[in-house]
Amino acid sequence: MNGMMVSENLSLFVAVARQLSFVEAAKRLGIPTSTVSRRIALLEETLGTRLLQRTSRRVGLTQEGTRLLERAGPLLDQLGEVLDQSVDREEEPAGRLRVTAPVTSGAQRIAPLLFSFAARHPRVDVELTLTNSVVDLVEEGFDLAFRVGPIRDAELVARRLWSIESVFAASPRFVQDTLKGQTQLTREALEKVPAVMTLPRGVWRLRRRDGGVEEVRPTDVRVTVNDPRVAMAAAQEGLGVVSAPREMVDPHGKALVPLTVKGRTLEPRELFAVYPSRRQLSTRARRVLDWVMKHGAGRP
Repeated sequence: MNGMMVSENLSLFVAVARQLSFVEAAKRLGIPTSTVSRRIALLEETLGTRLLQRTSRRVGLTQEGTRLLERAGPLLDQLGEVLDQSVDREEEPAGRLRVTAPVTSGAQRIAPLLFSFAARHPRVDVELTLTNSVVDLVEEGFDLAFRVGPIRDAELVARRLWSIESVFAASPRFVQDTLKGQTQLTREALEKVPAVMTLPRGVWRLRRRDGGVEEVRPTDVRVTVNDPRVAMAAAQEGLGVVSAPREMVDPHGKALVPLTVKGRTLEPRELFAVYPSRRQLSTRARRVLDWVMKHGAGRP
């Protein structure tokens, strides 16, 4: 077996070892499962050792397979990045860029950055899906996703972009009638006050002065919705206290009154760019990610 074949088979082994699944690795690589299985068997024959333990239900690494993954995995990743950067210097990004992002931050922050990138690179077509649902990037065919943290999926690479400051707010009428003119609440009062909640979190996370974080679950939820813009509209109608990004509350002026909680602030939310692995990013996806990280951090 020549060196090129060994290198290709080694890449297939690393993919299977990281997924612990022939099916998932084949799906991500876009080749038949039978091909992956056959090529890894050839690699094991060449090396004279078994790398994977196969059963009807699962795939596991042998001791030799674990050692090979620890040594070869990082080297292949580095090689992939070197080749990607070499191609990027010469290749103008082109093709359809499929991106998913949360409804609010996607519309206010991500979309303008994508559009400015597309204006600079006329061969790139942008398809942006705004949703607060967590979608499977591989199954749905997305190049890149932007998500509010924390990111708990170990199969995703997450790169932090920026923090989103949030505040509590309510309508002037609600402040006057329900809160009796008070714009600072105690934690106990916040828990009992009529609330407008946004999904998927369904809780308010507060940061204390000592740095600790605690969750508040309101006992009187009047409205629950998955779009912060709709939640703010409900709050403007006097239905309850809402938490929303400060950049959304401030422009509403007299329509919403900012509220504070004694000794606590709303925990900032972190926005991340996520993708399955560096090597699966296309040239256009890598370029747009660099663009967003360079031009997006200083925006309000």
